[in-house]
Amino acid sequence: MEKKVKIAAIGPPRRMAALKSVGVRVFEVEDGASGDEKLRELAGDDALSIIFLDETTAENIGVNLISSVREETGKIIMAIPSYEGSEGVTERWLKEAMEHSIGVDLITD
Repeated sequence: MEKKVKIAAIGPPRRMAALKSVGVRVFEVEDGASGDEKLRELAGDDALSIIFLDETTAENIGVNLISSVREETGKIIMAIPSYEGSEGVTERWLKEAMEHSIGVDLITD
């Protein structure tokens, strides 16, 4: 039998509506402190495989906590742009991860 992938998203209510409409479990937060708490809570949910974070929420939570949760749980945690467009968080994190792991930024033109 195929394992169902469970997905959650954390972010401000106005930015989570589209994800909610396609069946993603949405957890609405208004600030970074609430985002920290919710991420820690969801990290312990073995049924979840993927956690999306609104870019602003991800930036408020901080890369250190997000990296720590990724390493401890093996969950995929990804910052996603809102309907208003990207703030560049995901690209910046990808560049930093690439530079850290291989010593070269392959993304910048």
